[in-house]
Amino acid sequence: MKPIVAVCLAIAFALAALAADPDAESLMRNGHWKRAREVAEALYHAHPNDAYAAWLLARVRRAFGDAAGEMQYAAMAVHLDPKGSAYHRELGLAYLQQVEHSSMLKAIGTMRNCRAELDAALAIAPRDPDNLFEKMDFLLQAPGLAGGDKKKALAAANELVQVDPARGYLALARVAWKQREFGRLEELHRKAVEANPHSYDALVALAGLYLGRPVVPEDSNSRSRTNFKLAEQHARAALEVNPDRIEAYRILAVSLVSQRRFEETEKLLALSGRAIPDDLSPYVWAARTMRRDGVELARAETYLQKYLAQTREPEVGAPSLNDYRLKAGRLGWRLKAA
Repeated sequence: MKPIVAVCLAIAFALAALAADPDAESLMRNGHWKRAREVAEALYHAHPNDAYAAWLLARVRRAFGDAAGEMQYAAMAVHLDPKGSAYHRELGLAYLQQVEHSSMLKAIGTMRNCRAELDAALAIAPRDPDNLFEKMDFLLQAPGLAGGDKKKALAAANELVQVDPARGYLALARVAWKQREFGRLEELHRKAVEANPHSYDALVALAGLYLGRPVVPEDSNSRSRTNFKLAEQHARAALEVNPDRIEAYRILAVSLVSQRRFEETEKLLALSGRAIPDDLSPYVWAARTMRRDGVELARAETYLQKYLAQTREPEVGAPSLNDYRLKAGRLGWRLKAA
């Protein structure tokens, strides 16, 4: 069976399953935050004293950048059910969102509150992969005064390897990134895929690494990692695992354009638009790559205009409409290749 046919069949099955059971958590897992918001808000309005409903709404509020809303509903979930591990974790993340808007002195106390909630979540469910990952991430990034500890972060990542190997290796990759050990990133991402070849997150992370973009400006290993064929291979594998998530389509669009396979790019974008019609961001990723490489500029403009014309509200993580309208107006997209 040809890859494109297999993906089409997988998409049909995935969308049929989603239509049969559009619960908020599955929508969130697949990145459909606009649809998840509708389901979560309806559930909360029907059950305003339900901890689970409040927790779902807190997650939605965080996704859309509403720090105050996340805090309100996460605190409500913990109040309604203090034994809910996920509720404490979400409240910890809500505290973390408050740090950006706090003075330095207040931020330390807020981060300590965050750690207390993450510790409470782990006390209830010590082997929950989400709890372990968020605790690792806190330890990795928080200053020592607030409870951060790089050695403990590494220990938490290694503990996660024992519970969920693929997720654990991705956590170790995050530690390596923070420690500026860029030469280890490919190895750790490959181990994540080897540990679980059906992990969408691991496949997409490895595929994205092969696009060759620096993790940070100091990432001198990015050019040597560039391999668009491997990026395509792992992105296609991710699509077979879950064709109802957008990230693999974006990466595949970049890899195909980078290989100058423009007709295949066209077919991929049409496929993506049918699978996930409320997120046309792969068109922008293709257009960005065409503009970067100075190729197919007229086609790139068409892709951008399609995104702008058909997107009323960008999905979480998708390009800003105002940003791209501004760029299209100020810079123009009918630019000659340099």
